Amino acid sequence: MIKTLKSFSSLSFKSKLLALILVFAILPILVVVAVLYYTQTQAALEKNHFYQTSNNIMFSEIFDSYYYRTVVSDMEVLNGRRVKLRLMSKAILDAFSLNDEMSGFIGSSSIIRNIMFESTRASGLMPFIFDKKNPDNSYFVRADYRRLLNFSTILGLPLKDFLAQGSFHNPGTYHVLKDNINKDVYLVNITYMDEDRILVVTESQQDLENDFKNVKGQIIDALNNVIKPEGRALSSNRRLLTFIVDSNGIQVAPVLKEGTEALVFDQTMRSNIKSLFNQKRNVSFVKSLNGIDYQMMGSYYNQMGVYIVSATPISDILRTQRDETNKFIIIGGIVASFAILIAMILVSDLAKPLSSVTHYTKDIAKLDLRDIISVRRFINRFDRQRNDEVGEISKAISKMIINLSSNICNLLETQDRQRKIEGELNTAKDIQLGILPDNLDSQRFVPLKIKGKMIPAKEVGGDLYDVIELDEDNVAFVIGDVSDKGVPAALFMVMTVTIVRQCFSLKMSSAAVMNEVNKILCTHNPNMMFVTLFLGVLNRKTGSFTYANGGHCQPVICHDNKVSVLEGLSGPAPGVAAGFEYKEFSSLIERNSRIFLYTDGVSEANNEAKELFGENRIYQNVNKFGALDVKDFSESMLNEILSYRGAAPQSDDITMLVVDYPQ
Repeated sequence: MIKTLKSFSSLSFKSKLLALILVFAILPILVVVAVLYYTQTQAALEKNHFYQTSNNIMFSEIFDSYYYRTVVSDMEVLNGRRVKLRLMSKAILDAFSLNDEMSGFIGSSSIIRNIMFESTRASGLMPFIFDKKNPDNSYFVRADYRRLLNFSTILGLPLKDFLAQGSFHNPGTYHVLKDNINKDVYLVNITYMDEDRILVVTESQQDLENDFKNVKGQIIDALNNVIKPEGRALSSNRRLLTFIVDSNGIQVAPVLKEGTEALVFDQTMRSNIKSLFNQKRNVSFVKSLNGIDYQMMGSYYNQMGVYIVSATPISDILRTQRDETNKFIIIGGIVASFAILIAMILVSDLAKPLSSVTHYTKDIAKLDLRDIISVRRFINRFDRQRNDEVGEISKAISKMIINLSSNICNLLETQDRQRKIEGELNTAKDIQLGILPDNLDSQRFVPLKIKGKMIPAKEVGGDLYDVIELDEDNVAFVIGDVSDKGVPAALFMVMTVTIVRQCFSLKMSSAAVMNEVNKILCTHNPNMMFVTLFLGVLNRKTGSFTYANGGHCQPVICHDNKVSVLEGLSGPAPGVAAGFEYKEFSSLIERNSRIFLYTDGVSEANNEAKELFGENRIYQNVNKFGALDVKDFSESMLNEILSYRGAAPQSDDITMLVVDYPQ
């Protein structure tokens, strides 16, 4: 044994691992034992299900023999009663056809009254004549028969509504009435007399229902004399018990012995058995009774509303199977013990070199990977001269540490460069925002109330807006969107704002400014960028608004809760077509109006489903927030956009310029 272990020590790591795998190949034996135990258990349960199903079918047939014998008898009685109702209806109709006085009040014919009265007194029938036009004039032999009008038909309608709405023809039709309060059942014959009158003859069927209930009790009493509380023996080690449970879930057979627990089903169990019965399936379940666990199978006998339950103690089902399985478990345990012992011996030899590698590897977390000299000293601890797999692991760990050290140094350099770039971008953002106008609530714009807002999609954006006081009457409004994003767009935006401001300072019109911007951008545009641009000049005294639109979103005007857009496109976006002459448009802005200018970052904001915010939502929200001041309006509009966008990332710069022209 010792010599064998020494020979094993000389093997390679791979060979040792293979030997270890072979040892643990014995583990499938344990799996076989477990599978065998499971399959034998299932087989025993399936065999017991067969016995229980047969037992339930047998008792269902017992119920059937009693039930159908009673049903045949009751059907003969019921057919006789149908004939009696029809004969009485015919006698009354014959008297009605011979009577000349029936053109007046119902019941004026003494012959009809006498026939109806005698049928009530002699045979227990309850006839009455219903007046469809005036039910209060209906004729009843006895006043208490009026209660029949409130009883329900099979369709759920009160009889009086059924008679008033129905169309009846001779010979009479049969229906069933039910008193929802007392649960009494009546057989009804309905016969047509004339357009206004309907003859109704009815009879109580309560005695048939009572007879049926008595038969049910007789069957259960008979079964109590047959079913043994201790069950019947299927074999020397297996018993089969039978229980009958009524519609309330209480055991009614067999008769309980003193001190024993009754089988009780709650509403959930009863509903489950009924549901599966309708699907042609039995219900198998485990339930404890008198301290014993039973495998039970329940069936529902719907004709009498009772449950048939077969039960077998689980200990009986599994006794033989467990004896056989225990033998396999003992054998498997012995084999597994030897396998574990051998595995521990083999692993102990494998663990020695690996433990050294593990010990050194734990110290990697303490190593300063930025110090190349310390890294070199650390990897020299690993035995990279071994020719087995432990040596390969040592080489791989050493190489990993060197790569980590190199990557960390590179990462630190990259982070330094990234921080510098971020600092430059933040500075560029501050410069860009500084170019945009501030103090829009300044007195120099009175009476106008103005609010501008820009939210770039990146650190810096390509959107722009501006408000320029041209003279004491006129104020210029500028909004635009550069075709790109980021730093290039920001530089292009700065150049555009500079040109626009310079042109407006020369008292140029909106169209002239647009032409000049287009000319300069087309001349100095190596990257073929362009900007959508809207320029407008508002006369604060007269409301005259002249504007030029270079491919930009149409501004929205809101006045008296009515929303409209400024029509007219002057031409394409500046920077696209050199030498293009832009048109100028004019409009009159009424007092108490609001001008809403925006970029396509508003209308084209995407939600998580890639659906656009759209112009219609803009128009709706402009009207919705019309009563707010420009600041609150701007915040509310932005909140609507952010709420619609949800978790979706911002895809474009968002810029808004709101101008109120008050009274």
